[in-house]
Amino acid sequence: MALNPLGPASLSSAQQMAKLQDNSRGLQTSLSEPVNDGGGKDLEELTPAALIQRFSDSVDEMSILLSQFRNRRDFEKKTGSTSESSFEQVLDDDVLPKVHSLLKIAAGVDGGNINTLLKQIRLLFPDYSDLVVVLRELLRRRNLDGVVKSRLKKLLQHVEQTADPRRLKSGINVALKARLFGKALQLSPAIARESYREFLESDAHEIELYQDWISTYGAAQRAIVVDFMESALLADIDAQEPSCSQIEFGNLLQRLLQLKLIRTSDALFLGVLLKNTLISGFNFNEEEWLLFMFCVLQNPSDIKKLLDGLLYAKIMLCKHRERGSVLQTIYQACVKLPRELYFEPDGVVLLSDKFEKIISIVYNHEQHESMTETGERLKEL
Repeated sequence: MALNPLGPASLSSAQQMAKLQDNSRGLQTSLSEPVNDGGGKDLEELTPAALIQRFSDSVDEMSILLSQFRNRRDFEKKTGSTSESSFEQVLDDDVLPKVHSLLKIAAGVDGGNINTLLKQIRLLFPDYSDLVVVLRELLRRRNLDGVVKSRLKKLLQHVEQTADPRRLKSGINVALKARLFGKALQLSPAIARESYREFLESDAHEIELYQDWISTYGAAQRAIVVDFMESALLADIDAQEPSCSQIEFGNLLQRLLQLKLIRTSDALFLGVLLKNTLISGFNFNEEEWLLFMFCVLQNPSDIKKLLDGLLYAKIMLCKHRERGSVLQTIYQACVKLPRELYFEPDGVVLLSDKFEKIISIVYNHEQHESMTETGERLKEL
């Protein structure tokens, strides 16, 4: 049984973004390398509860985070801003130099051609959500040159009419949440924003979504990713221009509940398994057990193949009595998984039937082994 990757073979946009930024630009910290939490611990060593607390702490530090944008507010004052808004919803740390470049381009000879203008400006702000926020903010400036203002207004209208409305609005609505999430895990907030957009657009099973998030962010971060999706979804719902209809949001909330159920179930699943000292001694990592759990939920009738693929090399070194203990524990962990998580309606029934047959065979071997041991002891007497 292949143990990697945990998700589908094709990479999602968020995963591609993670790879691209990791390889060509270098994330603040590589997704594949240990990330320090600032207190001497690697993020991968933190428990899910600690990661969630870290995310909460980041929210509490909003005032500190906002103070980092003082230069942006100074820029607004210099350009005659009439409101308290800023570029905080732009997920680019180099926004101010790029805004200056944008204004120069708009004021230049090519600025009168909307297609040429858009092509050049998208090199600065490739994400339409970022671009729209920048254009809206600039058009609020009182002292903006009349010609430049007219060109930017036409450009904004063009982008708003041609961009995918759901991606555009959602990208704006969850930008601050993505920034906080990125700060908590020390990765690009643009990746988090893209993951949220994919969540809105995806019709994949919730198990597959969960696997995608593990592939993108790592198993250690899976709990906090679900928390981010929840906070982003609520922010999107409460936004002035929500990205979805009420009915669509209702469906997304149902999917979110299912994802939270998966998160709770995987914690309980691992908890049951690791209480068994023999299983703990196998030294499997979380990813291996999570993959096993996902495969059981997707294909319960393949339980024998799954067990062989994961345990064969380890369990063959155990006595039949120990094998029975291991299998009984895994069986208990599997049948405690909620029925609604199985891909098939009768998934838990299929699993139970197959598993009980396996345990029955092992039990018979255990009985034979016990009788043999008893006979040998009698001979010694």
